[in-house]
Amino acid sequence: MRRLPLIAVVAAALAGSSASAQELEEILVTARKVEENLQEVPVAVTAFTAEQIQEAGLKDLFDISLATPGFSFERLSRYGTPLGGASRPVIRGMSNILGGANASIFIDGLQYSDSILSFPMDTVERVEVIKGPQAALFGRATFAGAINLITKRASNEFENKLSVRVADHREYEASFLSQGPLVEDRLYYTAFGRVYDFGGFYRNSLDDERIGDEQSVNFDGSLEFRPNEMFSARFGLGIGRDDDGPSALTLQDRTYNNCYLEVARQYYCGAVVKDIPSVQNLALFGDDIGIDKDSTRLSAQLEWQLGDFSVRSNTGYFRADQTYGYDVDLTANSTALGGTFNRIAVSDRREGSTELIVQHDAGQGVRYLAGFYYYKSRRDFREDRLNGSTVDQGEARVNNLALFGSVSVDFTERLTGSVELRYADDEVGNDNPGARTTLPLIEDSFDSFSPRVTLDWQIQEGSMLYASYAQGNKPGDINANPLLPSEYLFAEEEESNNYEIGVKNVFGDGRATFNLALYAIDWDKQQLTSTVFLANGNPTSVLVNAGKTKAKGLELELVSALTERITAGFGYSYNDAKFREYDNSDQAALFGNPSAKGNQTPNASKHQLNLFGRYEFPLNNGMTGFLRGDYSYSSEKYAQIHNLAHTGGQSLLNLKAGLRGDPWTLTLFVDNVTDDRTPSTLVRFVDFASILPRGDSRRTSVFARAFFYPLPPKRQLGLNVSYSF
Repeated sequence: MRRLPLIAVVAAALAGSSASAQELEEILVTARKVEENLQEVPVAVTAFTAEQIQEAGLKDLFDISLATPGFSFERLSRYGTPLGGASRPVIRGMSNILGGANASIFIDGLQYSDSILSFPMDTVERVEVIKGPQAALFGRATFAGAINLITKRASNEFENKLSVRVADHREYEASFLSQGPLVEDRLYYTAFGRVYDFGGFYRNSLDDERIGDEQSVNFDGSLEFRPNEMFSARFGLGIGRDDDGPSALTLQDRTYNNCYLEVARQYYCGAVVKDIPSVQNLALFGDDIGIDKDSTRLSAQLEWQLGDFSVRSNTGYFRADQTYGYDVDLTANSTALGGTFNRIAVSDRREGSTELIVQHDAGQGVRYLAGFYYYKSRRDFREDRLNGSTVDQGEARVNNLALFGSVSVDFTERLTGSVELRYADDEVGNDNPGARTTLPLIEDSFDSFSPRVTLDWQIQEGSMLYASYAQGNKPGDINANPLLPSEYLFAEEEESNNYEIGVKNVFGDGRATFNLALYAIDWDKQQLTSTVFLANGNPTSVLVNAGKTKAKGLELELVSALTERITAGFGYSYNDAKFREYDNSDQAALFGNPSAKGNQTPNASKHQLNLFGRYEFPLNNGMTGFLRGDYSYSSEKYAQIHNLAHTGGQSLLNLKAGLRGDPWTLTLFVDNVTDDRTPSTLVRFVDFASILPRGDSRRTSVFARAFFYPLPPKRQLGLNVSYSF
């Protein structure tokens, strides 16, 4: 008898789950701009419903990434990265360090370019992580994929929910959600308020003050008008206020360097040392330390149903005013350096977009979609330094205009093909009259065609095989620092060819699902970072282009209702993203050879695994009890292209026990049970307190290499209580 592969054995076991097991919840997604069953859409998508988010205790996108094969999301701080001001999602190993993200976040289909970590998940009805390039339908900055958060909508049933979270390390949260009809069958409302306070897991070693503490106040609301079956309109408002303390960051300084010590600036090889105390000169900032942010989000969605045609418009505006005071050097040497590395980043971000989509079912298995999209973004950014100087990086400008469409044809009852195409004109610029008086505005334009072709075959009921080809495009970018030499102003646009084949299966009368996707990506001109020296001799990082990168891998997901009381799931991804052509000066200085061929892309795990198990049991008085465990593993992430310093592998185990009954739900949780202190990301930096000799005619000394990372969450015990009425 021929031995079955392990995957087939597991799938067969799931298909044979107990006949008394309950069916899994059917999830609808909008990955192709239309509502479809998750198991029938020929795209690799991982989706979470509001109930799943609540039960698993998924507080933000970092937690979502731990349960999603092929997706990782850094939790550096709620500001994001020091220079970019927003955290960057990584899908299928397509990572970057500076510049725009390779995957974008959307809220109700509207791009959201700011940090998402303080967004209230209690307002979310569903999260969709869509893998592979999505430019054809979602637009710019979806080079590797898209993450779409769909917020809750009201119905004719009134729903009021009060939720409270209390946990150690001084974490408190209270929220209230109310939804229902103002006029039955016609006018509906949603209102949500939240107050959040967290004391932080760590203290600063210089003065024992708390770091990583967070405070938020949120309000979200919407009005939805549905006068008849032909028209609906929804208007949304979101207001957020964040007041956070200093970020919980630490520096592994040059005294830890253990390799290439004879090379200028030295290096560190292996997993970084855990639990290094944070050293920050907080007293220098007064009340200006940490994040002070106000944000406003507006949206309007209109829909008309005109016979076989539907017309939808989606318009949004977002603004965030923010200051971020931070100790750049993370050493006790700030005073000696005269305040140069104690800075307050001041930014004002404004972005708006509008999209118009027309869909038509022509009959005989033919469906059309056509759309128009316009996006505009402006972001002013400067750094005020405590020594009295200011570096103004001007106003970053993006204008994007696009036309897109798709055609789907049912060749037979089981075989369907679709073609999607997007033409986009992207204008990227930076306006800085204060620093560049002769040529204040620098800009460039990028035109692109982004097609995707998909073929899916319904092998039998509940079993689908699909294949797709897509081209990805990411516009070029600008290095805005006015102190840079002119030859470093621009990074070129990126391009990719993506090939994917996958299967989606439903077994045992809906009691189990098994999905597998295999992909290969040919990636040209990857935007990465390199070190250059300014005229004052200080090093800084800039965007440059790698030559060619190759990525390949797989994503596997299994979920099964094993019995009426037991549900379990398993996810795994293998992401092998390596450079094929890339010459780099730092690589040459370290190894004597500039080529990084064969090295793994930075800030991306090659292996990711997640498991969950849930046991539910009845109690007296109509109550239900449940036990749940979630485990995730991510292999090491390299700080840079050299594949020397890395985070180490991260293993997280969360446990929960709860009671559910009408109208109460109570959950006791322990997060990070084993108290794993592996950082989620690692950034190559410099030790500003340590200057080494340099064999260079232009400079006699240079700052040694160092690495900083976010101090990870510690073990935490807490309680969630919700009351619905």
